[in-house]
Amino acid sequence: MLITLTRFLKSNSLFCINILVLLLLLFGLLQTYGTTYLPQIGIYVVAFVGCYFLCRNRFSNWKWSLRENSIDRKWMLRSIDTLMIFTVGFQILHYYVMGNVPVVKAMLSTDYYHITQIRQDIKAVDSSLINYASSFLLKAIIPFLLFLLYSIDKKRFWVYFFVSAFYALALMQKALIVTILIPLIIHLLLNRKWWRATFFVGSFIAGIVLLVLTTNPALRPAPFDCGACENSAPEKDKDDKRVASTKVADGLYHRVFVTTGEIVGDWFHYIPDSIPYGYGNGYRLGAKFSGNEYMDYASLVYKKIRPMEAEMGFDGTATAAYFMYDYANFGNWGLALAGIYLAVFLVFVNRLFKDDFNNLLSLNVLFLLWLSSARFTSTLVSGGWLLVLVLYWFYQPLIAEFKQKQLAKKTA
Repeated sequence: MLITLTRFLKSNSLFCINILVLLLLLFGLLQTYGTTYLPQIGIYVVAFVGCYFLCRNRFSNWKWSLRENSIDRKWMLRSIDTLMIFTVGFQILHYYVMGNVPVVKAMLSTDYYHITQIRQDIKAVDSSLINYASSFLLKAIIPFLLFLLYSIDKKRFWVYFFVSAFYALALMQKALIVTILIPLIIHLLLNRKWWRATFFVGSFIAGIVLLVLTTNPALRPAPFDCGACENSAPEKDKDDKRVASTKVADGLYHRVFVTTGEIVGDWFHYIPDSIPYGYGNGYRLGAKFSGNEYMDYASLVYKKIRPMEAEMGFDGTATAAYFMYDYANFGNWGLALAGIYLAVFLVFVNRLFKDDFNNLLSLNVLFLLWLSSARFTSTLVSGGWLLVLVLYWFYQPLIAEFKQKQLAKKTA
């Protein structure tokens, strides 16, 4: 029984992870809206589970697979050098376009509001090419290269690790340092490299602490004592700090376990009663082809749940799980459609990785988690998922070669 369950989990790992994410989302939905929208979630679940197992069983004996890359090993290694040079060169270009290295500039400031402005200026770079390239770099190329180099070339790995980690920190977003290291950390954990995994977990925790200290000058220790920091928050007594700590813990619990489900409930609540279905106009491409105005549902729902902020001119978004964008366009049919296309895609990804369970999880888990609060197309394209799959296919012979060497060492 246990062996059968283990085999099932390994051969359907991405399916199981998506179900776990859905259960987490369902917990938040039940906490805030009760069972009101369970029938709609049921439509999605039935479509996803049914289509997944139908496709998996239908193609289980299908001999099709992507043709393995036959490029010479020497050229593959040179292409890695090219990618490394490109990414480092782009990082330098990005610093030049911004006019500074933001994290360094923020460290040298003791004015909280000045530091806040530095962070806002990072996003104000008026170049779609730079912004998209940076996104591809941080969400796909850098994580994949760190994952690959750690296995095939430790010396180059460490150089690339420090350069890339600095770039992730330089943009002053805590999530970025986590993003570039998660595939490698999962890979190490699955291979039972506990101490090495702990080192990289410690690395991103240290990076997060550094960013917290950088963005909050009043928290900096000596010699950066900010007792006289400009525009810093006033000191709080111990009772206030205890209350603040409790609020932080409650806020973290709510953000992790409740918020994603609550936002899904908000979308169901306002669509279509207050906000009509888009019938294709909720997709940028669909609105462009129909000639109608694009309906930005994340923004429209935000204005409903935060009316005061919207009236004050704040532009916010209430991003929801990927299937809600299809619901906003086509109602319950959209939920079924979302379940079907994700199921087909996961079956395809399983075929691409074949029996490579560890690398399947290492390179795909983060993207599945992102689907809880992002569009599928955004995660696939600008989020870097498709690019990671292409890179895996291209370098699969090198990965397989390293895997064989590891097996040979164990059996020697």
